[in-house]
Amino acid sequence: MKRNVKSNQQVDSIEKRKKYEYNILESKVSELNITIKLKRTFMETPQKAWIVCLLLLYGGTIGAFANGTHAPTAEDSINKITSTRPDSHAPLGVMGDHAHGAGELMFSYRFMGMTMDGLQDGTDAISTEAALHDYAMVPITMQMQMQMFGAMFAPHDRITLMAMTSYRRNLMEMEGAHLHGSGGHDHAVGHHEMESAGLGDLRLSALIPLHNTSNADLILNAGVSIPTGSITVEGSQGGSEVTVLPYPMQLGSGSFELRPGATFAATHGSWSYGLQASGAIRVNKNSQNYRLAPTIGSTLWGTRRFNDWLSVSLRGSYETWGNITTFTEHTETESHEHTAHSHAAPAGITQSIYMSSTMDPNLQGGTRGSVSAGMNLIFPDRLSGILAGQRFAVEFQMPVYQNLDGPQMPLAWTLIAGWQYAFQVW
Repeated sequence: MKRNVKSNQQVDSIEKRKKYEYNILESKVSELNITIKLKRTFMETPQKAWIVCLLLLYGGTIGAFANGTHAPTAEDSINKITSTRPDSHAPLGVMGDHAHGAGELMFSYRFMGMTMDGLQDGTDAISTEAALHDYAMVPITMQMQMQMFGAMFAPHDRITLMAMTSYRRNLMEMEGAHLHGSGGHDHAVGHHEMESAGLGDLRLSALIPLHNTSNADLILNAGVSIPTGSITVEGSQGGSEVTVLPYPMQLGSGSFELRPGATFAATHGSWSYGLQASGAIRVNKNSQNYRLAPTIGSTLWGTRRFNDWLSVSLRGSYETWGNITTFTEHTETESHEHTAHSHAAPAGITQSIYMSSTMDPNLQGGTRGSVSAGMNLIFPDRLSGILAGQRFAVEFQMPVYQNLDGPQMPLAWTLIAGWQYAFQVW
């Protein structure tokens, strides 16, 4: 009896195995038929095949963007650049240094004061009297104040949008040598001032995290600048005549600009450090028939965090920029110890010669190396109340090396103070 039961079980097992193998064979035959049909279809209609492939590739790309394997982990989200460490933001003078998490919005305000003083040609200081041998007027000092208003918003973890505008005020003091009557213009002797004020250019950027780990970030900055600042500001240059003011007194570039950049930032215990490279490329001549030269800059910083609300920083920076390209030229002979001049001042200036070095497009370029000391402060969330999460920062900068196409005013110092506040929208 037991043998019959065992025999029946073996028969059932063999039948089930045969049925399983038959199903597998049938499935393989079906797959082979589908493959043959697809092959014929692709061979008969190659354009349709390419369209299908492209659609699959496009769909896969979108899926990878939305759900990619490189999306930040929970640990990364805690330690990423938008964390609550006071040093999670770079020193205040560095723009576009960090990205935000999806749904996060940040507002910022910066005040920057800058002073230029004296005259320099190359790396050597020159006197006002020496410069007046070649020009009827020379600058002796300039103050610039800028108020910058910014906003950053991240619609996704993989992109942060940034916008910034500014209000500028420039004040320049000039020293005149003598009455200058040739060329149909007349300027007063002695000391005088000129002033300009208004909105600057609008900057728009997309910050794209290329690499994100628990303690390091690499961010690509793809930016543009829209010429909203005036380049036709007029004023008196020592006499009664009103003309377009020199290049340094204008409020914008007048050109659309490409502003590429890349930032690397990392933390290690109580220390953090970063490196940024950036540039500004003017893509068209402006309405006054000139174009500012490209600007290239880099900066390196290190920060020491003392507690959960205070950090101090030290930063070095290097910047180089060229002279102005002009597209309108005037030529006149002048007897200031040199004779033949080819001039291209901003449109609207009635003089056919350069009365001042500030009007000479070939005396605007230079190179500068600077050092900065700063402090970042954040009110931690544990304090609660309206100040929780608010950031305040300050940075003081002084040049240590300047090589200028002069006579040109060297930078004396720059002071930046600001506020930042980020919060979650969704």
